Order: sequence, then C-alpha cells, then structure tokens
Amino acid sequence: MVIEWLKYYNFNINVQDSENLEMNKIFQITNQQKYFYDILKNTQKKYQMKLSKTNSEEIAFRYFFSQWVHNMKTPVSIISLALQKFESEHLDTHDMPLAIFAMEIKEENDKLHNGLEQLLNILRMNEFVRDYEPEAVDLVDSLKELINFKKSLFIYNKVFPQIEHKEDNIKVLTDKKWNKFMLEQIINNAVKYSAIKGENKNIKFIIEKMDKCVNLKIVDEGVGIPKSDINRVFEPFFTGENGRKYRDASGIGLYISSLLAKNLKHKIQIQSEKNLGTTVTITYLIDY
Repeated sequence: MVIEWLKYYNFNINVQDSENLEMNKIFQITNQQKYFYDILKNTQKKYQMKLSKTNSEEIAFRYFFSQWVHNMKTPVSIISLALQKFESEHLDTHDMPLAIFAMEIKEENDKLHNGLEQLLNILRMNEFVRDYEPEAVDLVDSLKELINFKKSLFIYNKVFPQIEHKEDNIKVLTDKKWNKFMLEQIINNAVKYSAIKGENKNIKFIIEKMDKCVNLKIVDEGVGIPKSDINRVFEPFFTGENGRKYRDASGIGLYISSLLAKNLKHKIQIQSEKNLGTTVTITYLIDY
C-alpha cells in the first residue's frame, strides 16, 4: 500500500496543483465565491480524511477477525484428530452408545469447522475481483468432488445425493473455488431441511445442457418454503417461517449464494412448495 502511494505521490500532487490553478482562475470573480470554495475544499478534505480512517479501521478489523478465525480453527482441528484416533482405536468395539456419542461430537465439530470456513470466505468476498479466476470447469467432476468432500454430512443426515446427466465432459465458465463455495451453501441448506423429516431422503443434481448454457438443478425433498417467504430467501439474515420452527437457521447461506452467482455472472433461481421440497437452479455459460 505504501509503495503504491509513493509511486503515484508526485502525479497526485501535480493533479492537485493543476486543479487549484484552474479553480483559482474560476473563482477570481468575487471574494464571496472564493470563500464558499474554501469551505467546500475544507469539507472535502475532512471527508477524505474520515474516509481514509474508516478504510484503515475496516482493514484492521478484517485482519484481526481473520486471525481470530484461524486461531479458532486450531482447537477444531485437534478435536477432529482426536476423534479420528478414537475411531481407529475403537473400530472393533460394539459399544453403540459410545459410537453414537462420538458421531454426534464429530457432527457438531464439523458444523464449527464449516462455520469458520464460511466466515473466512465472507471476509474474502471483498477481494473477489482480485481472487476471481474464470476457467473451464467440468461440472460433473466438480460436483462429484464436492459430494465426496461432504459425504459425512450426507451420511449423518440420511440424505443421499444423485447426479443425473445425459452427457459427460460438460464444461462451464466459472471460478472453481468460488463456485464450490456457492454450491456448498445450497447443499448445506438442502441437507438441513431434508433431514428434519427424520427419514431417508434424496437430493438430485440434475444437469441439463442447452444451446448456450447449462442448468444445474439442485432438488431436495425437504420441508419446502412457504409462498409468503419465497421472494425474500436471498435477503441477508432472512430466516422466515422455517427459521422460527427449526434451529440453526442463519439466513446467510442463500444470500451468499445469490451474491456469488451475481459476481460469477451466473443466474440463480429458486422454486419451492411447502412440505414437498425446494429446487435451486443455477444457469452457467458454456465454455466452448
């Protein structure tokens, strides 16, 4: 930041001097006009100083908050390693209550880990433009990787993923990392509200290739969204009727998904029927 400031320091001074010269020519007419110009100039200077201070405070806040998240990830990782050791040492035991207890700890620890990762990605979203790398991504392979990455979430909640596609090697134009993060938010929501019913459920990933685009439909068999809430689900922190009924609703997941879809130049739509499930459709451009 300092290097950039020094690089353009002389240029900025010259621009400011030129502006002052031109403004002096304009305001030579009356002293009253010069007086008002000085007021405006001082006001602008104060505003720039305040803006600079605010930006510095925001950068500091993001830095310290990011460090806090990284520090919190350490005990979460230790718990995860301890659980892995426990599972390997007690693999042959038939103590079901103990096994269930360990599984429940793992599930809650995974929630902590996912929450911390979500916070980090939210902090990084301000630098999306610098971090954005569009490329040709194989959508089927990318989905398989993501499903495998989240397999414990599916298994624990008795939700079974199914990928349906008529063609292989379907390439879409996106950023692989940010697209994965966007899809994770939708999957987390789909699993959460499917598991509420307490029975085996499916989530279908239906890929439809069109002439100039690809539609990915994520179809769950969950509790659905009431008609009165459907138009507000992409608003930040909106939880609606389901948020009042069920725990762990944050109103962040779909908001982040819509924000990322917009930044990635994808289209996102949602359809739902109460007690029947929800379909989220993402439209990608095809990479030729």
